Amino acid sequence: MRAAVIGSALSLAVLGAPFGMAASAAAPPDRLAATVYVARMSAERTWQHAVRDPFGSDYVDVFLLVGALSYRYASRFEDGLLLEAEGQLARHFGDQHHWEINAMPVVARWRRFPWSGKVDTSAAFGLGLSFATRVPEVEVELEGVSRRLLVYWMAEITAGPPRGRWAVCLRLHHRSDAWGLLGEDGGMNALGLGIRFRF
Repeated sequence: MRAAVIGSALSLAVLGAPFGMAASAAAPPDRLAATVYVARMSAERTWQHAVRDPFGSDYVDVFLLVGALSYRYASRFEDGLLLEAEGQLARHFGDQHHWEINAMPVVARWRRFPWSGKVDTSAAFGLGLSFATRVPEVEVELEGVSRRLLVYWMAEITAGPPRGRWAVCLRLHHRSDAWGLLGEDGGMNALGLGIRFRF
């Protein structure tokens, strides 16, 4: 019962928080973005190893299908820096089967690069919370312990056509105890590839 209440509350936060200020009117163009990506969970204990050597890293048979919706609520430096909120729903399959709900109230996205006139590029980092509908079995196998509620952060690079609305994205998907803030250990790293569409 308690898990169902927490899950429902997080679902409402994920789906409603980024868009609460736009509930009564349509969002201006390019304020919203949808991202869909597939990721595979790394067996490495640190995200640094998975990023430095993605093809040489060990992986487990856990895959994620993730859908995300983000809302741009501020910009700085003539739209070079965008501030967004993002909600995600992820399905784990393979050696573990559960849903994961992630909410990031702050995503910082930088869009100004020297080559942006030829390839529209962005780099983003977001921070929030992650709730799994059950304790992830493979996280426990790799870390010794885990829990449903953990800190979540992501790092992402996108590349697409100039002035286009779509881009290919490469994303690091990370759950963590945040150095003991939400537990003694636990978490995971997954590398994903997908598509981001602005509208």
